[in-house]
Amino acid sequence: MSLIPWNPFREMDNFSREVNSFFENWPFGMGLVRSTSPRIDVYQTEKDVVLKAELPGVAKEDLNVIVDEYSIKISGQTRRDEEYKDDNIYRAERFYGSFARTIPLPVEVAADKAKGEYKDGILTITVPKKQPGKSNGRRIEIQ
Repeated sequence: MSLIPWNPFREMDNFSREVNSFFENWPFGMGLVRSTSPRIDVYQTEKDVVLKAELPGVAKEDLNVIVDEYSIKISGQTRRDEEYKDDNIYRAERFYGSFARTIPLPVEVAADKAKGEYKDGILTITVPKKQPGKSNGRRIEIQ
């Protein structure tokens, strides 16, 4: 059995996700809350913790990833590729602007050995689980 450090905000994140899901699925586009955070999966293998984030429409140059021993922070910006005039818009659902999300990790990791890859709108961060020793956070370059 592995222990997960207590995080009081974990429950708030789940609640927020449920509220967003409820309002986003209202009929006739009456959703009141719009999710601007990327959707993520976090899992662990025997040696690594892996995070996968959906970031469609985000250029690699507009991403910023910071990894420390206990979390991964993803931030960036989604830009419009064309300017629209308000009178020409029929429907606008896509999010444009800045986003940021900090994801707590299930175990302590070796942040200095983190690797990132961005392909087809999916950001994959792989970080080895930490062996007892020093602790440092660092920014990683996305390939």
